[in-house]
Amino acid sequence: MARDYAQALFELIKENPSKGKEYLKNLKEALARRGHEKLLPRIFSEYEKLVAREERAQQFARINPKEEQKRILIELYQKLIHA
Repeated sequence: MARDYAQALFELIKENPSKGKEYLKNLKEALARRGHEKLLPRIFSEYEKLVAREERAQQFARINPKEEQKRILIELYQKLIHA
């Protein structure tokens, strides 16, 4: 259940980062109404995992092995042509 809350919060904040505080406030209120306040630490932990996963995915997208290999091969080809 904590993972589901974290996923929903992550998606909402990803779509509209400026409303992050509002979403957190609403989440706390919803948890209080349902008696799930004890889930907050686990929700936060799951949310951090989602953020870390997203950061790793973005970093990998910038520098992946295939693109790096392609870049190196193009550089070598250009050196051969100019030599």
